[in-house]
Amino acid sequence: MRIKMKYKLSPAEADRLIERYYEGLTTGEEEKQLQTFLSQAGLPERYKPEQAIFGYFNHKKQKAVFKIAPYIRWASVAAVVVLVLFSVQVFLTEKKANFAYIDGNRITNVQKIKSQALASLSDVSSSRDEVEEGLKNINDNGLIEQQLDVFSGLEK
Repeated sequence: MRIKMKYKLSPAEADRLIERYYEGLTTGEEEKQLQTFLSQAGLPERYKPEQAIFGYFNHKKQKAVFKIAPYIRWASVAAVVVLVLFSVQVFLTEKKANFAYIDGNRITNVQKIKSQALASLSDVSSSRDEVEEGLKNINDNGLIEQQLDVFSGLEK
């Protein structure tokens, strides 16, 4: 039993439609019939140029298919990685505590740290006299000339 297609064209009818197509006289329905005819496999070699034309239009009509499955897969992997890194950061980091190293020993007692800090600040304030004497020496022209004479003797 053979099933006839509704728009099956004979080669003679196809030739007639191709001529009308090139003259610009075909209707949309006739072009669909021609496209169906030219998309068949095993056509004679003389239909290759028309198959190329209608194949080009057929290719242009196809829409690009966007698949979201790969993106969902990568997003889920990224989410797992972020979750693992966050968990490691939260659960494995040390809790912050106040401490200082004094003479190579770790001290966590806040009062002891404060007393050591104040003691070191008092040492800095007692050396203020040294800073003032250094500033006076900068302004001493005799000292500057003496140092310049030493350096000028080295150049000779």
